[in-house]
Amino acid sequence: MNERLRILLVEDYEDILFVMRAELEWMGYQVDAARNGAVALKVSAITPSDLIISDVCMPDIDGLEFIRMVRENPTLASVPAIAVTGLSTEREIKEVLDHGFTDYLVKPVEPGELAVMIQQLTEPKKLTRAS
Repeated sequence: MNERLRILLVEDYEDILFVMRAELEWMGYQVDAARNGAVALKVSAITPSDLIISDVCMPDIDGLEFIRMVRENPTLASVPAIAVTGLSTEREIKEVLDHGFTDYLVKPVEPGELAVMIQQLTEPKKLTRAS
């Protein structure tokens, strides 16, 4: 694991944000947390991230709009991004990936599964379900 890896975590539910941040920090990652897409865009403009983990269903700027805006920024266009979603139909998952997420996890997220995905997406060869 790369302990210097910086993750931008975006989640509108404070309790989930707290737990996920704690789990990621326990794994050794540096975590910048944002409670909505607007704050996450500001954070990403100031502090570059190596990976983005974002909820999809959020008020105001949802995860799909957030990742679209991230992908329009040349410095963030290739940053791997994991969608965390309660959506699980094939059509919904395709929409998440088509909007620019690299991969996805369906809630509730298991820490072990998240750790494996982070490792896969941050290695030189990116292995995803979207490939």
